[in-house]
Amino acid sequence: MMNLAQTMGLNGIGPEVLPICDVAQSELLAAAQRYEKTKSMVTTAKGLQALRDLYEYHDLQRSSVSRAEYERMIKKTRDYIISNNQYVVEVV
Repeated sequence: MMNLAQTMGLNGIGPEVLPICDVAQSELLAAAQRYEKTKSMVTTAKGLQALRDLYEYHDLQRSSVSRAEYERMIKKTRDYIISNNQYVVEVV
C-alpha cells in the first residue's frame, strides 16, 4: 500500500501523501531492525499513526480515480519494484 500510494502521489494523485510515505517507510525499517534484535514486531506511536494516516490517504487516492487508472498505478508500482530489485513491504 505504501509503495502504491507513493507511486500515485508522484504521478499527481494525492501528492500530499508523500511525506507520510517517508515517515511510514522509516518507521517500518525501524520496526524491522527491532524485530531482528528482539524477535518481536512492534512499532512506535509515531509509526502506528503514520500507518493509519497512510491508509486514510491511500483510500482517498483510490476512491478519486477510475478502476482503470488505479490498475495502471498498480502495474506501474509493480514494474518499478521489479526493475529496481526492491522488496515490497506489505502493511496489513
